[in-house]
Amino acid sequence: MMSFLIKHKVKIFLITILGFFAGTFVGFGSYFFGDKNYFDTVAVVNGYKIPYKLYYALYNNTIEVLRKSNPEINDDTMKKIQSNVVNSLILDEILWQQTKKYGVSVSENELLMDIQNHKYFLNDQGVFDPRYYFNVLNNLKLTPKEFENMRKKQIAANKMKILIASAISDISESELKSMKTINPNITKAYMLQLRNNEILNDWFDKIRKETSIKITMSDKI
Repeated sequence: MMSFLIKHKVKIFLITILGFFAGTFVGFGSYFFGDKNYFDTVAVVNGYKIPYKLYYALYNNTIEVLRKSNPEINDDTMKKIQSNVVNSLILDEILWQQTKKYGVSVSENELLMDIQNHKYFLNDQGVFDPRYYFNVLNNLKLTPKEFENMRKKQIAANKMKILIASAISDISESELKSMKTINPNITKAYMLQLRNNEILNDWFDKIRKETSIKITMSDKI
């Protein structure tokens, strides 16, 4: 069963990088790339189809990065990466759908600022450069619209987690003292993080049971 701990344990680091990339200099849309329909999907979440093209871009680039440090990637590793990428995309989509229910949104200005300020798109003077942006997209074979949608989902998901975490009660001194009798090195911040993870996991497990998920991808690697 998936959980929020996927974010910490199995999400490939490149996906995190791509998450920062995932957006566009708002207004470009698909101007340079044109429209192209990709009917293949890897999963369907409550009727929403996650495109195989998006999965493949993340998977393929993760493999390429890993091969630079470890040319001998075995089949088991590749299958784990495949599963992790699919699960991460499903998780992002579930969270995105929940943000709509809770009224959590991402404005065009938020997206614009996020992209313009990311280091991978800045030139030597620290200014956003569309050439850097489009070079990344060309390498990943994704359109600006696909990036925009992916980044919006991740920004909204972070807001959602913050919203849920805001309901977590503080750790009392008595609780902290009690835990220190078991582990003298434990900190209040660590205990809050544990409580945060527990609440997020419980919430997500409930949502997961109410979500219709169908994996449609067979062995297409």
